[in-house]
Amino acid sequence: MNELLAVPPALLAAAAFVATLVLPRREGHAAAVVLLSAVVGWAILVPEGTGPTATFLGFEVILLQVDQFTRLMAIIFGAFGASAVAYAYFAGASSRHLLWGLGYVTASLYTVMVGDWLALIVGWEAMAITATVFIWYSGGAAVRAGYRYALAHAIGGSLLLGGLVLYLVSIGPSATALHFAETNVHGFEIALGGMSVSLAALLVGVGIGLNAAIIGFHSWLPDTYPAPHVATSVFLACYTTKTAVYAAYRAFPEGNLVLAYMGGAMAIYGAAYALAQKDMRRLLSYHIQGQVGFMLAGIGVGTSLAIDGAFAHLFNHILYKGLLFMAAGIIIIKVGKGSLDKFGAAGTSAPIALVLFLVGALSISGVPGFNGFVSKGLLTEAVIREGLTPLEWILYIGSVGTFASFIKFGYFAFLDGDSFEMPDADLGHAVVGGAVAASCVALGLFYQPLYAILPSGGGYDPYTTQKFIQTAALAGGGAAVFFLGKPILGRLHGGIDVNRAHDPIAFYGTRAVSGGIGGVYNAVDRGVVSGGWSLVAAAATPSTTIKGALPESLHGRYDDRLQAIPGKTGAKLGIGYTIYVTAGVLALVLALALFL
Repeated sequence: MNELLAVPPALLAAAAFVATLVLPRREGHAAAVVLLSAVVGWAILVPEGTGPTATFLGFEVILLQVDQFTRLMAIIFGAFGASAVAYAYFAGASSRHLLWGLGYVTASLYTVMVGDWLALIVGWEAMAITATVFIWYSGGAAVRAGYRYALAHAIGGSLLLGGLVLYLVSIGPSATALHFAETNVHGFEIALGGMSVSLAALLVGVGIGLNAAIIGFHSWLPDTYPAPHVATSVFLACYTTKTAVYAAYRAFPEGNLVLAYMGGAMAIYGAAYALAQKDMRRLLSYHIQGQVGFMLAGIGVGTSLAIDGAFAHLFNHILYKGLLFMAAGIIIIKVGKGSLDKFGAAGTSAPIALVLFLVGALSISGVPGFNGFVSKGLLTEAVIREGLTPLEWILYIGSVGTFASFIKFGYFAFLDGDSFEMPDADLGHAVVGGAVAASCVALGLFYQPLYAILPSGGGYDPYTTQKFIQTAALAGGGAAVFFLGKPILGRLHGGIDVNRAHDPIAFYGTRAVSGGIGGVYNAVDRGVVSGGWSLVAAAATPSTTIKGALPESLHGRYDDRLQAIPGKTGAKLGIGYTIYVTAGVLALVLALALFL
């Protein structure tokens, strides 16, 4: 085995975790940047192949598998992780805060680098746990948001595991049954709407889809990402949904048109709801959903060009969406507010923050010269070549919504309202954000290095006259939507969040469910704890317990009996005798269970 194949990249992230634990804040953050950057070097140099394996429950578990998909995931997860750590340092994040962030990165890297579903589900759950604690660490509103996040991802993980169990039962167990190379999830066909549907595939799809924030299972995303520290939001923007996109490919490597059209619907839905937001990070969160929709559309189409487009968009999205969260975080740090209606027009008083925002906005909108243009070009071309005209127009509508919502963001953040002097980004954030912005531009102009790490090598030139005309039409449509809808958007901008008015089921429904489950859990918890202490008290002072249970008229007679025969009555057993009796009863029950 090649030496590099013996070192899973998650170990480098885990080493960063340990370094942060033992080193002072500055040195710990610096070590984490270096170690996550080393992940990128490892991913570039490591040959394809299988790394360490283990046996668990009779299955061969592949702890490291290197192919073009996992290589790409390691490169972007490591590179952006290093940028997020540096951003967190300059945002004032503590070592303990970074500790949980690195735990989340470690779990994410592990999850996308394994070679089978059993190993993946372990990482899937580890991601949910570490992300929840990472969110909780910010305190305040983030605690409730983190609880809802944990509940949603616990449900998603359970559905994914249930689907995999059904799949395994349907094909029969074998040592390699859950290897990615052996799976295209199916099993237990059921009739649904006149069609035969695989129940295993349905459960796996919904379980993965919950992490990908598909429509109807998405409320955790815009509910959670605006709540914690701005540095936490930067980390979150990278890992959870993109790991879900990767898992969707592993589950459906040959494509799935239901998945493709769900992705198209997400592109429109996410952009439309983003357009109606006034909280900057909530707006960006909805656009995560919308852009993940583009990726799922590519995976659903399933051709080599579509898969390339999906993973190119995943790679580029992490860069420009992380950059947009960085820009929003700078505004929040400097202004102290995250809602667009809470401050005036920053104008050009903060040119660095403005440039970072503009690069991110132009990238996500797919303007030529920026990385989003390249990956969206791959995706739409793949859809066109398959003759999926309805899906093509759905993606165009989603793109128009993207243009419109970022025109809105820029207008209300930098142009609308009374002018005020916003302090600009500090040098550290300027350097970190500038590096990410430069990457967005570089990969937009010189996309060959990205093509080199795509599964099928890309092979399509996005810089054609047709694509320029198409992009101009989409931009014009976005501008028209914004300016024609500006009176309505202006009222939404200064009023209540659109979710409170137009999406009560998705948000308040899930909050009520999570609150109800939490209430039941807390009630049971209080009952169990209370009952446990009552049993301890009864065992320690049985006479007091028995006396309390007797009618008051009998208390005198009971006291007289205790005094007459101290220590001899069965009602006055000491705690030691109680333990002996309990142990004896348990031993008797165990013996009966074993031998009868």
